[in-house]
Amino acid sequence: MDAKSGILVYDYMDTFYCCMVEKDRWCEDMVTEHMLVYLCSGELELIAPEKRYHLKKGDAFFVKRNHLVKKIKQPSKSGEPFKGLFLQLKTPFLKKILSKHSITVPLVSNSATSKSTYVMMDKHPFLNGLFLSLEQYFDAQQYPSKELMEAKLHEAVFTILQIKPDLGQVLFDFAEPWKINLEEFMHKNFKSDLSLEEFAHYTGRSLSSFKKDFANIFNITPSRWITKRRLEEAKSVIEKLGRKPADVYLEVGFKNLSHFSTAFKKEFGFSPSSLA
Repeated sequence: MDAKSGILVYDYMDTFYCCMVEKDRWCEDMVTEHMLVYLCSGELELIAPEKRYHLKKGDAFFVKRNHLVKKIKQPSKSGEPFKGLFLQLKTPFLKKILSKHSITVPLVSNSATSKSTYVMMDKHPFLNGLFLSLEQYFDAQQYPSKELMEAKLHEAVFTILQIKPDLGQVLFDFAEPWKINLEEFMHKNFKSDLSLEEFAHYTGRSLSSFKKDFANIFNITPSRWITKRRLEEAKSVIEKLGRKPADVYLEVGFKNLSHFSTAFKKEFGFSPSSLA
């Protein structure tokens, strides 16, 4: 359970999560495994390259693995707090299902499904029943046994396949991601709260390969480039939009206002407050 920053998170077996938020909260996370998400209450804005999604109570969506997920969790218009259930579908488990059951995977995928980061799930009684039963475990603070949790994961997979058969090719695609454009990825994600190991992973590289490729492109170390890029972004936002440093430092990737101010002054020779 983590009550930091107004967010309450319950985690069971690093597979099943319940997240509750009473005020609007911007979140940005890397999703390493496929995930099925259901809104019990409140609202959720999903920001994807192709479009923005607005979800309400009773909506569900699927998130593909190895994607950066950007979202705003917020109460409903009536003030009902955000409450979401998140179910991870890990690769070893999916491999076991594929080997155990005779599942037919389409040879040709739906292009819209294969290209989208998020796939919206049609409303269906099977989904509602699955998540209603899971929600009751958190409400009672009595979690299912390992065997029962595995049965629920089986139910989730076969529910997905019944509602969205095209997702079969996504679920059972176990290929590792190819190297992606490092420069483009870094410019898009430099504000993300990721370690160097995670930056390497999400660009399809080992840590040593990541550092080598990074040096060839930017002629600077990754840590130094990330800090400089965040400070430049902060300076631009403060100057052009008149924002206060206290309202900016978290947005650009710093966790501590004091550290941000010190780094800013070291980089530019004056404090960020002098711009506000």
